[in-house]
Amino acid sequence: MTGDWALVLATAAADEVLPSLSVALRDKIPHRWAAALVAGQTSVTSDDDDRPSAAELAALADTAVPGRPWHRPVTIGGTTRPALVAATAGPWAPGSLLVLADATDPVDTEHAYPAVQCGWELAAALLSRSSPSPTTAAERFFAGEHAKQLLIARNTHAVTLQALLATLRSRRLDDAQARQAATDIASTALTALRTASASQECTAERAFTLLTEQLRPLVLHTDVHLETVPPVTADRLLPAPVGEAATAVARGCVLAMLEHTRPRRIRVAWQVTDDQLVVEVRDDGDCASFPRHQGEYRMRERLAPLGGDFTLETVSGWGTTLTARLPLALPPSTDLEPLRELSPREREVMAELARGRTNPQIAEHLHVTEHTVKFHVRQILSKLGVRTRGEAAALGRAARF
Repeated sequence: MTGDWALVLATAAADEVLPSLSVALRDKIPHRWAAALVAGQTSVTSDDDDRPSAAELAALADTAVPGRPWHRPVTIGGTTRPALVAATAGPWAPGSLLVLADATDPVDTEHAYPAVQCGWELAAALLSRSSPSPTTAAERFFAGEHAKQLLIARNTHAVTLQALLATLRSRRLDDAQARQAATDIASTALTALRTASASQECTAERAFTLLTEQLRPLVLHTDVHLETVPPVTADRLLPAPVGEAATAVARGCVLAMLEHTRPRRIRVAWQVTDDQLVVEVRDDGDCASFPRHQGEYRMRERLAPLGGDFTLETVSGWGTTLTARLPLALPPSTDLEPLRELSPREREVMAELARGRTNPQIAEHLHVTEHTVKFHVRQILSKLGVRTRGEAAALGRAARF
């Protein structure tokens, strides 16, 4: 990517950034069209009927390795075609995806791939600026909550699909048994979807039991032995974000092992100490095939906001071992600054909202009139930049009022 092209990208209108990048890269990597996924928004340089869907791009984003472009056949636009895929590794638009469809694999990858990565980092940063973004702390909070719930739903969906594939591919089941087992898995997933409720803190034992229920179908009709070791301190309460993160990390690691390392055994263990939850996932498969860079990126993305860390060891002949540590005390939120603008009385009312109390209940508890409570609630909504008392209550619970 030359300085001239960088200038062209930097001065291009938002809808011309991707076409300009496509033109800039075409000499090094001939391709038919380009597609991008930035901040949940898709853009494509093709007007043909074989344009990729957002779901296809999201699925590719799960396989992309930030900072490491690769070339191979992918299914996109409803067709399997050769494509070059790159994902950003920089801080401005992390995880953004570029796809060059019907691309020729460059002979000189040593120079072509860095050019693609450099151009895409710049283009993604420019595209992310043009994407509408939350402006208030409250909007950022709810946008983050929405993104988190989408990630949880996507991971749950991946587990269900993997369980269905394992069942249908099993050599232990005849056609009738496979159909019945697949029907049971799908029915269980639908029931869980319909009865899903808001996340709340639960015991370590309960969280680990739920994780085990999700993992068992993945190996039920395979030759893989899954060993689960629950925490000894089973009655310890886990904050909802900690339980969710621990479950997501363990589940994602097991999925990666099943898909890539061909293990015979997988062991999942949780340990709760006075101040942290330790998650260990170990297999005896081909550690060289474990998607280390992608796995580290996903785990860092999941653990860092909670102050957690991890180690990932791959020893030839011994398999892969992930050890993740999550502190049980959540870090203070930096996105809820407007809460500091509340007066002492408004903070008292906010605490009551976070507990789900109605205006009459708040008035009785604080020994004020209901009219006074209504006034304070209006002030709270205005200062926080939210529209409903339910949104205000969610912010209060997030700040642990």
